[in-house]
Amino acid sequence: MTTTKTPQTIASLVREAARNETAFFATLNEVLDDDAPERLEEFFAKLNIPRSANSDDSPAEVQSLPENQTLSVTTFAQEMHITDGIQKFLDRHMRKLKWHVAHPSIDGAKNCVRLYRAMATVTELRIRRIIALLEANPSVTAQEWGNARELLNRAYREIREATSIVTGSWLEALGGVAEPAEIKAALADFPDVVANLVQVLRDLRDTVEARRQEMEVRPDGYPPVRPPRYFGGDLLDISSWRYFWGDLSAMADNLRNNLDTMA
Repeated sequence: MTTTKTPQTIASLVREAARNETAFFATLNEVLDDDAPERLEEFFAKLNIPRSANSDDSPAEVQSLPENQTLSVTTFAQEMHITDGIQKFLDRHMRKLKWHVAHPSIDGAKNCVRLYRAMATVTELRIRRIIALLEANPSVTAQEWGNARELLNRAYREIREATSIVTGSWLEALGGVAEPAEIKAALADFPDVVANLVQVLRDLRDTVEARRQEMEVRPDGYPPVRPPRYFGGDLLDISSWRYFWGDLSAMADNLRNNLDTMA
């Protein structure tokens, strides 16, 4: 007799994901296997990484999203709902990063890195879900293409803000309360975390652009056309991307250089 496994409640998944980084990635992968959009939205809306509790993982144990993971995507309308949950997660944890700026301490450094890494992972997932949706829909309406662009813009804008905080105001605030040697030791692996994220964002942008050139948009009352290049102000437009990429790369480089020059 075959028994069906009862899905964990969202509350239990959220508690497990908050326990440490290893549990965070394991739980995230479990949730992604669930193709119920309402559960995804609720999970991200309630996901809450502790602000002040250090992770008990070593750097070697920290994982990342599998590169070839198959994502179950639904429709553009449902994805907008899922991203509402993701947005609540990011907003809540952006406030926690800002709290660390206002309350810097060497004891809280590891947790601040953990918060940023969780935000980076969810941002990567957010972009990859949009790409999966575009790959599953070779022909989209003008509204759907506009929704995809808006979701991408929000994802890139917000991770830039988070990166600016941890590489700028937070690092500066930490320098006012801790010795350089302490900061350098506590953040030894952090430059690689930021640099890896910057590279992931660039690779994902290239994937989006390649997909754009293969798709078609169906404007109301007109024949299908290739999706137009991003409108002025879109972060993935060529000129805007060059600025964004330069800005984000400079943050990663400045973080590494500042830590390298600490005694």
